[in-house]
Amino acid sequence: MPKMGSSKVRTGCVTCKIRKVKCDEGKPHCERCVSTGRKCDGYAPVTTTPSTLSWHRPRNMFPNVDDARERRALEFFCRAAGPSLSGPMDPYFWTHLVMQFSGFEPAVRHSIVSISSLYEQVRAAPESILRLADNRLALSHYNLAIRELKSMNNEPLVLMVCILFICIEILLGNREAAIQHCKHGVVILENVEASYPWTKKYLSPIFRRLTLFPFFFGSGSASFPKLLGLDDQMPASFSSMEEAQYYLDGIVTRTVGLVRQGDSYRLGNLRSKPVPSELLSQQDTIRSALNQWQSRFADFQNEAPSRPRPDEMLCNTLLRYEIAQIWVETAFEYDETAYDRYLDRFRWMVSEAANIYLSRISEGDTTLQETPKFIFEMGFIPLLYYVVIKCRCLETRIQALSLMKMLGVVRENLWELSSMHAAGRRVIEIEHAVLLDKQGQISTMPGWPGLPPDEMRVRDSTTSPRPFVNIDEQGQETRGRMAGFFRRTIDGNIYLQSEVILET
Repeated sequence: MPKMGSSKVRTGCVTCKIRKVKCDEGKPHCERCVSTGRKCDGYAPVTTTPSTLSWHRPRNMFPNVDDARERRALEFFCRAAGPSLSGPMDPYFWTHLVMQFSGFEPAVRHSIVSISSLYEQVRAAPESILRLADNRLALSHYNLAIRELKSMNNEPLVLMVCILFICIEILLGNREAAIQHCKHGVVILENVEASYPWTKKYLSPIFRRLTLFPFFFGSGSASFPKLLGLDDQMPASFSSMEEAQYYLDGIVTRTVGLVRQGDSYRLGNLRSKPVPSELLSQQDTIRSALNQWQSRFADFQNEAPSRPRPDEMLCNTLLRYEIAQIWVETAFEYDETAYDRYLDRFRWMVSEAANIYLSRISEGDTTLQETPKFIFEMGFIPLLYYVVIKCRCLETRIQALSLMKMLGVVRENLWELSSMHAAGRRVIEIEHAVLLDKQGQISTMPGWPGLPPDEMRVRDSTTSPRPFVNIDEQGQETRGRMAGFFRRTIDGNIYLQSEVILET
């Protein structure tokens, strides 16, 4: 991974790099771009983008786009969709890079029009409605982008479009199609990453994070993509937050892969069998990598200037690290009481997330009024959900459940707030023998106010991807899903408790 904190201001035109044109390093524009018959879009800065980054607006606001609806969609992407898609992560890819390429690559432009139209539809829809109605503009431009992609022979550009296609399929709710695009993109990335430094800098981090969602939403091991970051050589020190994230993302993906391999030893027919030495070796390797990352990151934080307010990117990163640590230590644990060793870590995570919320509602902060309904990256929902289902301190998990709604977005990648909040609420009710109200607060006396015994605990859960809607005689709408909760008997047998959970 190249250092991202270099003092060098310009490294040449990004456009020249992807189109394999020798850049003349002219400033402020590359004259060789002009000689090819189009206007240069300028140079990409190497320095880390500040948190107050303004979105990139092409100089002449799409002068070559004649269709009014298409032009409007591009402008909406610049103003609203692009700056929001990254969630707590660096928005540079969405606010700068794709906009730069949309000016001369039709596949990119058509993809942005499709994303923008779908995003606007999500933003306008009631929060209870997650599935999109027909959107002819979005689908027609998606088809045009696919047609353009078929004639491409530029693999780095194909990778960029692949990310945009994944975003479209996620907005449409097409899990399997999004997973297939992700798997294909990872294969291409392996072949081109070393040859194109800008690809490694701007696209690899996104693919590293994208490889997580097939492990949660895939239909089986055949859906899992190849793991990235297996050959990482961590530097002696981190020069930027983005560099630290890059290496953590590789470790987290490997951790989730280990957890998936451990499913059979925790829940399946291998739970009475010894864990193979190769899996234990993987566990040791990942544990060592996490410790190494933490040491490097602590040094980086000590040297970095202090921030006047809680940083959402930093908080999200630290929560992912903490959860990865617990994951790797419990990858093969059959007894759910093993998680009780980490109660202090769970409480710390909830405290950090609460600080982010308090920062959002601080005086003069308008974040709450501008919260999007969809982000492409994973935000806080899955992280807080993990605390809800694995921390058995009732007070802490109730607070984490509330923070899911306070910090979460209606849809984060394929994670949906309504279904995950409902599932988390039901897990608490089952384990503590308690009822919670619609706000997730205790409404009856808990049967287990303290740590519940192992046989009361939910091992894992599954929910249907499709909600059902019921309308009663008074016209009141009720939404819910079928859910299954893996539990064990006193004798140690695993069984599935199926029921309907209502979404609020």
